[in-house]
Amino acid sequence: MPSEPRSDVLAALRACRLWQNASDEAVARLARVTTAQEAPRGTMLLAEGDPATRFGVVVTGRVRIFHSGPDGRVITLETMESGQPFASVAALAGGRYPANADAVTAATVAWIPRKAIFEMLAAEPEIARTVIADLSMRVMNLTDMVQTLALDVPARLARFLFQRSLAVGEATPEGLRVPLGTTKAELASSLGTVPETLSRALARLRDDGVLEVRGTHVVVYDVGALARLGAGYED
Repeated sequence: MPSEPRSDVLAALRACRLWQNASDEAVARLARVTTAQEAPRGTMLLAEGDPATRFGVVVTGRVRIFHSGPDGRVITLETMESGQPFASVAALAGGRYPANADAVTAATVAWIPRKAIFEMLAAEPEIARTVIADLSMRVMNLTDMVQTLALDVPARLARFLFQRSLAVGEATPEGLRVPLGTTKAELASSLGTVPETLSRALARLRDDGVLEVRGTHVVVYDVGALARLGAGYED
């Protein structure tokens, strides 16, 4: 008989958006078939090309989803935190993982067998609507990422900062205060570049009077300029 799930694993699964409308009983059944992994920082959790037989939900810490190019350049696709699933699309589709995942910090991951989600869908078919919505959102995010990577680095950075301005910007007397929400090294990776090129792009925006860098945040003076540059054109 399966043992009772860990309380932290159960809480993370309950918070997961994939089955937010599921009953507590269904989530508890799912928790009983998970395998919890304690991953020190830097642990490789899955590798691109491996069979997609399971997917993870972050219990604690942060997990990075990334692609390594043939030239060694790393592009961060997503960074997941507690309650967020990763590799779910690949596991549901079958086949192989299209990207790598590692622990950005010390992390606990709950691994869920592929068949378990299908069993949950069979038991509570109304959950399918949430799963479909999540898969659709991921396709939209991927399309946006492809469009972003088609731009040069300053335009990618401007698009990121414009979106951050809309999401978390705080009006101050000198301008819009926008926390970066990540380290510059991680930001460079997510934009498909290296820290040195990112620094030059920030310097360009600073010299053009668009913003000022203040450690872990920027002060944006001209949000319209970010929107124009991030769309791929300038005045």
